[in-house]
Amino acid sequence: MKLNVGCGRHVLDGWTNIDIQPSRHSKVPPNILCDLRSIPLADSCAREVMAIHVFEHFYLWEIPAVITEWKRLLRPRGILILEMPNLVKCCHNIIHGIGLEGGGKNPHAMGLWGLYGDPRDEDPYMHHKWGWSPSTLTTLLTSYGFGKIRETVTQWHRGGRDNRDMRIEAVKL
Repeated sequence: MKLNVGCGRHVLDGWTNIDIQPSRHSKVPPNILCDLRSIPLADSCAREVMAIHVFEHFYLWEIPAVITEWKRLLRPRGILILEMPNLVKCCHNIIHGIGLEGGGKNPHAMGLWGLYGDPRDEDPYMHHKWGWSPSTLTTLLTSYGFGKIRETVTQWHRGGRDNRDMRIEAVKL
């Protein structure tokens, strides 16, 4: 089983798609509606848990419950995939005005949106509550028993792929 937690509008074939509410931008609802800190599935049921632009939507004090739950769902040597804005890249973009030149359609997408979320959704679930960098995320995951942690090429959000986001893959030890 592969779990797509916090799937939003990206309900994917071949995955068990999970979210707290259906997305108004998706024609297909998630397979499971629940709080991502308490997913009603058996221990070690998944070979992959993927959270694309989800982790930053939790407050720091919620993170222990989130990581513990997602780790519970992974089988030994299962892979956790996290993709989200990279705090360091967002700050760099803000400091250097990247994305602001020329006015652009969404001039804050490369900086402030990475920190706070896209305000166009007008949805409290879409608000970003904490920022992560590769080093802070690696430290966190290591402390929860993950290893073989590596940063890989991001797969989502074309605009932010190289300039704003990061993808971290970690193995449950």
